Amino acid sequence: MPGPTGYVVPGPESVDDLVRRIADRDPAAFGRFYRRLVPAVFAQVRESLGSPAPAVAVTRAVFVEVWRLAPLPGSRQLDGVAWVTAIAARRAADRLRETDGPAPRVATCYDDLVSRELAAVLNREPPAR
Repeated sequence: MPGPTGYVVPGPESVDDLVRRIADRDPAAFGRFYRRLVPAVFAQVRESLGSPAPAVAVTRAVFVEVWRLAPLPGSRQLDGVAWVTAIAARRAADRLRETDGPAPRVATCYDDLVSRELAAVLNREPPAR
């Protein structure tokens, strides 16, 4: 039985297609991009940092950065997976340089801000602390 007139079931999108749609500020595409790549990005960051708590915060920051940078010139031509992997590697390295011991208060406040921003882009409630 055919669906309603005008309704098209979207086919599988490549990560690069999603990046182009994110560049056009499509939050639904960002949600699909996030769901597709968050496990791999989290695993990459956790391996670099060795601990899940800072890896969660860094992973959130990676996706917020994707949302912020996608509209910039040139992002539409990038390999989406390589781009997000490079962002994750840089963010993890930055976190390793920042922290020698307990996380400084500024980093904690920044992590909270990033968490709220990611939740807003994904149209979700921010996680409880």
